[in-house]
Amino acid sequence: MELISSQIDRIEDLLSEMDGVIDGARAVPFSGKISLEKESLFHLIDDVRGIVHEMRKGLPAEINQARRLLNDKDNQLSEARTKAEMMLRAAEAQAAQMVDEHDLTMQARETSDRILEEAKQEARNFKVSAAQYVDSIFGELDEKLQSALDAQMQKSSDMEKFYNTLLDELHHNRQSIPMDQ
Repeated sequence: MELISSQIDRIEDLLSEMDGVIDGARAVPFSGKISLEKESLFHLIDDVRGIVHEMRKGLPAEINQARRLLNDKDNQLSEARTKAEMMLRAAEAQAAQMVDEHDLTMQARETSDRILEEAKQEARNFKVSAAQYVDSIFGELDEKLQSALDAQMQKSSDMEKFYNTLLDELHHNRQSIPMDQ
């Protein structure tokens, strides 16, 4: 039984070394992942497998099964701890990013509001300038049309007098034609 206890202690030591390797691993920026030296981790895993294999040979099946359940529990706890730490790091990174993005969003919103207000003011100024320009063009057109109309009215009046004179003369000439022959 002492042999089993020492093997279990050795496995726990190896698992602690694995935890140390994982905890000491460098974080990969912006990914929530870590960078490990796989050779040292594989070496530790091989050591654990060797000890487990030796233990299986010397223990009854029920004890092996109990050990497997304990190992599974420890592995799951270790994985859960690692995942929790990774999730915590990722959440912290995401929170920091969200704060940065919020600040950028607020700055962008302020800038866009300022630009929009400037554009609206420029549009109002443009409308006023355009209305003034159109009004001046219409004023000039009004003057020219009125002048053309006055000139046409004068010509029309002169033409009317001319035609009336011609008609009068025509009537007079017709009446002077002798019709008795």
